[in-house]
Amino acid sequence: MSLNGFTKKDFELMELPGLENRMNAIKEQIQPKFKGLADQLVPFLNKQTNAFFYTHIARHARRTVNPPDSTWFALAEDKRGYKKYPHFQFGIWQSHLFFWLACIDDYPDRKELGESLLSRIPEIMDNTPRYFCWSMDHTDSAYVIHEKISADQLTKMFNRLSKVRKAELLCGVVISKEDPRARNGKQLADYLKDQANKLLPLYQLAKHCAHTSVSSS
Repeated sequence: MSLNGFTKKDFELMELPGLENRMNAIKEQIQPKFKGLADQLVPFLNKQTNAFFYTHIARHARRTVNPPDSTWFALAEDKRGYKKYPHFQFGIWQSHLFFWLACIDDYPDRKELGESLLSRIPEIMDNTPRYFCWSMDHTDSAYVIHEKISADQLTKMFNRLSKVRKAELLCGVVISKEDPRARNGKQLADYLKDQANKLLPLYQLAKHCAHTSVSSS
């Protein structure tokens, strides 16, 4: 099956007025492309991690008035959900695509992960790809590119993760709507696989923190 990339029309639909109008467009135009990418990424991640990943496409079911500014799918090792676990998340804003390793609001082991990351600041500063990005809120389009971040900024970010109950941490790549890879499904899938490999150490660390939290409780 051919993989479809994301066109100008896809980004424009993220500005359509009205919840029903935008959600219908997302279901018809975006979610089939999500499924195509997920079908490529799941077996790849299964092989790389010797685990089993499941696809969760965001339904935005709790929304009653305002349409979503972004939409995504998540890949997690739990069939029932993803928000409690470190997971991979791919999605679209009106300006860009994103691919994150995400620990969001329901992730219970943020304290352990934050403390573990704080002990690795020099390593993270040196070894994270310069083009990688960081975010602290999956509902906000803002992000910081790693090559522009300071050790002090990372320290504050990881401190917040360890101390604030609903803090989030996302690390990965942002792909501009102008980037040719956004429009080519195969190139995009290959690129995401390469970035997933680079994110696996952080993913495994987040999983290890979960195991540590369980064993110490």
